[in-house]
Amino acid sequence: MAISPLSGYFCGATNILDWSSLETAKRQTQGFVPRLVNVFMSEWGNRLSCVQIRQAGRQRERGFVLVTMAVSAAALFGALGLSVDLGRIFIAKNETQAFCDGAALSAALMLNGTSTGITNAQNSVATSVNRWNFGTTNVTSPDVTFATSSAGPWSSAPLSAAGYGFARVTASAPVPLYFITMVVPRTTQTVTAAGTAAQVAVTSLPRGLSPYTAVSANTVGPNFGFNVGDSYDIQWPQYNGTRSGCGAANPDRCFVSPTCAGESRATKAAVVTNWGSSINGFWGGNSNSMIQQEILDLIQLQPLTIGDNLYPVLTAGNKAAQAGYLDERATQDTNRVDNTVSTYLAATHNGRRLLPVPIVNPLDPTHTTVIGYGQFLLYVNGTNNYYRRVTNGNDPFCAVYAGPYNIGSSTVGAGGTTGATRVKLVL
Repeated sequence: MAISPLSGYFCGATNILDWSSLETAKRQTQGFVPRLVNVFMSEWGNRLSCVQIRQAGRQRERGFVLVTMAVSAAALFGALGLSVDLGRIFIAKNETQAFCDGAALSAALMLNGTSTGITNAQNSVATSVNRWNFGTTNVTSPDVTFATSSAGPWSSAPLSAAGYGFARVTASAPVPLYFITMVVPRTTQTVTAAGTAAQVAVTSLPRGLSPYTAVSANTVGPNFGFNVGDSYDIQWPQYNGTRSGCGAANPDRCFVSPTCAGESRATKAAVVTNWGSSINGFWGGNSNSMIQQEILDLIQLQPLTIGDNLYPVLTAGNKAAQAGYLDERATQDTNRVDNTVSTYLAATHNGRRLLPVPIVNPLDPTHTTVIGYGQFLLYVNGTNNYYRRVTNGNDPFCAVYAGPYNIGSSTVGAGGTTGATRVKLVL
């Protein structure tokens, strides 16, 4: 069978008719027109077959691409959705943890060894301003429990609040899921967090103490022999060693004015034996501006650590200036009525009448050792001038022992071996 001179041109790369081949066919054959028609019919048939084959191949390629794109898009959007939902879960977890940590710190600040402290701690958690869901949703029904140590046991309502200085807050939040539901058959994921804070004993205080002291020979914390509610000297009355009968056996005879009602004979004897007429328990400055800062802002002359010898910085002070600033501090409290510790703590107050002081033990005439810390409630008389009115240069400054010093709190502490605690996260 003769091969057409046009064969290959329609299915080849060029797809161009070779007219010189047509001339050759014209000369070599007879019946040019009929033969030419047959050639064209044959070659165009071949061309159509090639086109059809190519189109079928391209259609098959297009179908494969569509399937690949569909699978890839599903995987891409699935991964994107998974990352969105997981991101929301991660953020909600952090927000819930922040709520628990802040609420636990707030609760621990309120603990003061009384049932009122437990109630205030619970209320502080319930009124926490921290939220989740980008700060738009309240944390509902947080669980608040208390303990005397990190090991527990934990109780939401302890029978006796004494010694409870640990607070734990547990909370959860339901996070809605939008994309992960294509993989996992659930619409929400609950995240849970817990925070634990405690009153941790401190031994050193660089600032925050008033320029007064409380004296005790009892070195056992947290109360060092003081009774909550009793009145003690934070600055002692004028000493006069030449008075008849003055001595360690009869220390009351050595003071020009009576001491405060709660002082023991042993404490009076230690003061009489180891302090002279120029020392009365004050360790601040003598200028009015310095005294003002020390009483109102609790600016210390120096950092104090348990075991320090405070004797070198003890002075007689300036009682006339001090009395005015003590009254000023007392009037800054929202409770200017109650002189009983329990009623003061149970009522609305801001803590300005609570004065933190170092507790010292006069060991000998040159050593007065810091053994701990405590807080004393300043007296008020309704006219905002208690210390200016009832005291003079010879009288003592008395205050009511309220309990341990819990730094940063408007109430007293729950305990601690040193009489001073700082609230911090412990778990």
